[in-house]
Amino acid sequence: MKPGRSRRDFIRRTLFGGAIAALVSRTSSMGADRTAQVDRRKLGRTGAEVSILGLGLGAAFMDAFENRLEAGHALLESALARGINYWDTARGYGPSEGMIAPVLVRNRSRVFLASKSDSRDYEGFKRDLERSLQVLQTNYIDLYQLHDLGPQELNDLDAIEAGAIRAAREAKEQKLIRAFGVTGHSHRGILIACMRRFNPDTVLTTFLATESGKGAYEELLSVARAQQMGVIAMKTIRYGRRTNLPPPDLLRYALSLNGVHTAIVGLDSLNHLNEDAAVATGFRALKAANRYEFRQNASRALAGLVPPWEMPGYVDRRDKS
Repeated sequence: MKPGRSRRDFIRRTLFGGAIAALVSRTSSMGADRTAQVDRRKLGRTGAEVSILGLGLGAAFMDAFENRLEAGHALLESALARGINYWDTARGYGPSEGMIAPVLVRNRSRVFLASKSDSRDYEGFKRDLERSLQVLQTNYIDLYQLHDLGPQELNDLDAIEAGAIRAAREAKEQKLIRAFGVTGHSHRGILIACMRRFNPDTVLTTFLATESGKGAYEELLSVARAQQMGVIAMKTIRYGRRTNLPPPDLLRYALSLNGVHTAIVGLDSLNHLNEDAAVATGFRALKAANRYEFRQNASRALAGLVPPWEMPGYVDRRDKS
């Protein structure tokens, strides 16, 4: 047996145990079927049926395909062929909206389109939405979100409600958007406060396998379940390649959490797409005991790593998922 393979097998056995390895084997065997459709779930009270695997069209996608648009468009078409209809972009992602527009126009009825605004004021949010509609060449967006709320904004909720939230509610009444949401990375407190006060349709935040499952993490999911909000997970596989944590297992963990409806993953290659789609096709959730074991092992593997979104001054623009 080759040394590299022996090392990988050792890591897999010691890190994840027999139960997890069995699920990995099942995922690998499913990967050969490139025509099977990924599973779908209702995105909370929006009622929309979305693929449990969503496309993150930020840094990973832009870096891989900004100068190879035909290849990027082919990859988007491949994702649609697998039934992956949740597409995540943002005004703040530079060329992303324009890059996906040609494929979106051809397939508008097949795509659940999510974009975001960094503006917190009324006019700024309206301008961002108008520009998103123009660049994306569509007359509506399924989900438009307040992008990357941070803990420093806890004292600004009055202004945010009178500004961007009012604009979002009006846009929903005018059917320019079907739903509005809030997003954030590093601080559950601001998201929970916004969820309780603004009652958005969805919330998007990070779900690493190192989360304890208690405290603000579980509180956020509990509030979302009580208010029937859609929950979108991100950054689920961020450290898989760096630490020998199998990305399919990290994705499976997040999708097994009670209340998570879909997980967005940065799209940069067909192999990556097929690997993730295999997990999301005929999805089998981890049982509670396996989730606990996985979280404990992942926490040991990632000990000492501080995600960039936990660092002061982090801005979600071209951060790879």
